[in-house]
Amino acid sequence: MRIAIVEDNQQEQNSLLTLLNKYAIENNIAIEPTIFNNGLQIVDQYHSNFDVIYFDVQMPLMDGMTAAKKIRQIDDNVIIVFLTNYVQWAVEGYSVHALDFLLKPLTYFNFQEHFKKIRHQLAKHQKTLTLKSSNGLRKIILDNLYYVESEGHYLHFHTIDGTIDILDTMKNIERELKPDHFYRCNNGYLVNLGHVKAINGNIAEVGPDKLQISRPRKKAFMAALTDYLGSEMI
Repeated sequence: MRIAIVEDNQQEQNSLLTLLNKYAIENNIAIEPTIFNNGLQIVDQYHSNFDVIYFDVQMPLMDGMTAAKKIRQIDDNVIIVFLTNYVQWAVEGYSVHALDFLLKPLTYFNFQEHFKKIRHQLAKHQKTLTLKSSNGLRKIILDNLYYVESEGHYLHFHTIDGTIDILDTMKNIERELKPDHFYRCNNGYLVNLGHVKAINGNIAEVGPDKLQISRPRKKAFMAALTDYLGSEMI
């Protein structure tokens, strides 16, 4: 489990590390903690590579709440937890979907209860895909991806939250997504079979859009869709 601790006070860093290590040993969990001394440090180096981030709310250069908002712009999935002396920060934390607030000073009893929530959240964690777009790295939840569209050298990822454009080939992304029930309905579209709402002739209704099914690919596409629907009914 990859954990970031964003805290400017070394004593508080050590306190949280001690609690994490104790819990990890008692529960046989492998953890990889990384320390950041302020919010700016983690924002500048962020690559969507953590499972959990602990933010101290009040820090120099960039406070934890500001850093969390910037992280949320590129990563919808990472678990965010705030460390604070003031409970009133909890209200603002809803804007970044913080899982929890820990009031200082931390105690092991409270931390045990808190980490049960972390483990529960990670257990239902949905599979994600990290994309490198012109706006930086973006992590998307695969269940929220309707389909991928190929246009020249670009791929357009049509998601519930909008479209993300990257430079890549359909062949590469098809190889990566095929195990997750994505299948081509024609050369230009790689479809999330879980979002196919209807088939009308040679048209597949995928999320809000209607996509053409090519004649050469129709038989294989329909077979893949039938297999997927059958597996979902088991």
